[in-house]
Amino acid sequence: MDNHPFSHTATSQEPPSSLRRSTRIEFVTPVFLSGRDAAGERFRELTQTVVVNLHGCRLRTSYHVLVGMLVTLECPKAGTTGKGVCVKVWDAPAGVVGHEIAVQLVRPQNLWSVPNPPADWEIVAKTMVEGPTVQAEPPTQAAAPPSPAAPPLVPHAQTSPLGTLTVDLRLAELEGRSAQLLESFLDIMRSQAEEITRTSLEELRQQVEVLLRDAEERLRQSIHQSYEASAASLTGLGCDLIDQMTSRSAQLIRSAEETLRASLRELPGSQDRAAPAQSPKQASQK
Repeated sequence: MDNHPFSHTATSQEPPSSLRRSTRIEFVTPVFLSGRDAAGERFRELTQTVVVNLHGCRLRTSYHVLVGMLVTLECPKAGTTGKGVCVKVWDAPAGVVGHEIAVQLVRPQNLWSVPNPPADWEIVAKTMVEGPTVQAEPPTQAAAPPSPAAPPLVPHAQTSPLGTLTVDLRLAELEGRSAQLLESFLDIMRSQAEEITRTSLEELRQQVEVLLRDAEERLRQSIHQSYEASAASLTGLGCDLIDQMTSRSAQLIRSAEETLRASLRELPGSQDRAAPAQSPKQASQK
């Protein structure tokens, strides 16, 4: 059997709690599951746990996640975040959208903030911090010394819980280092991508500034040319108006003079005053 906490299927017989790394309990809490799916596309979805323990959880997802893929779990209620590896995938029943997966945490912890967790959670957590310690057995009643032919009693390393914890700790450490290497590689790739993006944006900004200056200069020249054309047009129009007004005024003055003269000729006695005086010689001739 695999040594991860969710390696068995749902129909397999449950092992004794003493052989598990930490007790599993049914605990439902919302979590954000994020990472990359089988197609390499990033995803992030809100789902919820079904079963949890100190080393991971079982939850449902609508994305295609494969065994061995690194994912991130965020528990919004507790405000905690942890990295994990998909260690088991269950096929979805017919007519059901999504499927269940088992996620093993890189660093075992009570990520779900389970109130009053099982007692072995605290023991496992303490063992991870302080390291496994061999407790002295309490004194028992005096027993008869073994016979010389009897072999010495040696604890079986494979069935020792402390040995299992040591292997689990080493596996967790290796998984943590793998996750750190992956994160370092992703950080380098993100830094390079950010640098390329900044360079591209700076070049784009410079090109936009050149285009804006060129457009502004062309617009200024166009406005200046339009202003000069408008000024010349207005000047010509003003000259035409002045000429027309001058010609019209001269016509009005001539018309007024003619009208005034006609009026004066029609006044009584204007003809007598207008006729020249005759001499006495001219009068005698008449």
